[in-house]
Amino acid sequence: MKEISRLRRKFIIYNMLIVTAVIGITFAALVLVLQSRGDEEGRMILERAANDPEQQRIFEAVPQVRVPHFSVLVTENGEIVMQEGAYNSFPGAGYLERIALLGMTAEADDGVLDGYQLRYLRIKQPAGHLLVFADTSYADTFRDALLHYGGLACAAIWLAFLGLSFLFSHWVVRPISRSLRLQKQFVADASHELKTPLTVITANAELLRERCTDLPQEAQRWLEHINQECRDMRSLVESLLLLARGDVRPERREGWQTLSFSDLLTEKLLIFEPLFYQEGKTLRYEVAEHVLVRGDASQLGQLVKALLENAVKYAAEPGEGKGGRVEVRLESAHRGRARLWVNSEGEPIPKEKRTLIFQRFYRDDRARASRKGYGLGLAIAGEIARNHRAGIGVEYRDGMNCFYVSLRTCCEKERRGWKRKGESM
Repeated sequence: MKEISRLRRKFIIYNMLIVTAVIGITFAALVLVLQSRGDEEGRMILERAANDPEQQRIFEAVPQVRVPHFSVLVTENGEIVMQEGAYNSFPGAGYLERIALLGMTAEADDGVLDGYQLRYLRIKQPAGHLLVFADTSYADTFRDALLHYGGLACAAIWLAFLGLSFLFSHWVVRPISRSLRLQKQFVADASHELKTPLTVITANAELLRERCTDLPQEAQRWLEHINQECRDMRSLVESLLLLARGDVRPERREGWQTLSFSDLLTEKLLIFEPLFYQEGKTLRYEVAEHVLVRGDASQLGQLVKALLENAVKYAAEPGEGKGGRVEVRLESAHRGRARLWVNSEGEPIPKEKRTLIFQRFYRDDRARASRKGYGLGLAIAGEIARNHRAGIGVEYRDGMNCFYVSLRTCCEKERRGWKRKGESM
């Protein structure tokens, strides 16, 4: 069921948003803490080396190991003097001069020399400037490894939670799914059972009106009311049954066929022409030829019927300055699609209600006051459009409410097959 699928999707999305936030915040906090701790330790090494240059430092027990820190003195006349350290891996004589120049020209008294993996501290002394450098290659390697392997671990944890969310979503929505399935099955069964007594009541009322011609005028009017209410109730039950069948047993596409939507629309328009004439409203239509679609002819006919019925009910009445004009147009669109327009003059549908009108039993205040329909016609049209992967919506322009359905047309191969089928018949 679509409701359960949407509920599962929301559960997974919200759950993964929480997991992503927790993992991201934790990983970022860990990286920031380690980075801050490394920077603090680097500054402490530089400060101790500057304050006590005679003290022995780490790694000095092994002469061939690269010393993690060293210091140089830049005198007032620009001479560079090595003060401390056994930094034996200088690339050349100019290396010390370059890093000393970078340390002297830097704006801040402490910082990092990018590209050299060295942290520096500059101190003003009577003899010149003392520059203390600490090797950050180990810290940089550790940080890069943390980002790489930590990121992989976070991604693995995220994927594990995603899989668990999929599994838990089945368990979470199972009671709701069962409840909705039973509810919709009940609606389908009740609608089916209600059709028989309604048919009997309608038939008996018709027979009573035909056989008992000597009844008073008031009794005749009561019988007409009974017939009208029975017809309305039967229409409501059939609409509920159509929606319930689609919910309980989603439509399968095995029975679909390639059909001429142009012919189907023309047939429905010819049926509705007398109804528009009876209501005093003008119906104009323009139907493109040979628009072929693949789908269920009965359902697509129900879709067209729902849009035309909506136009008959809610188009402006003649004499309101609008004229009750209704325009129907079927046109070929780009990228293998066709678009059906059913435009009717009338008061504009507010933007905030243009999606609500396709929901079941939704009716605005004007519709409730006029008692026109039960709010299921457009819901049925929307359901059929979704079953056929068609877009449906409404716009307002040029004083008309413009309902549209965007259908996918058949490819050339299906067109040739449909033509051969028509010729053989």
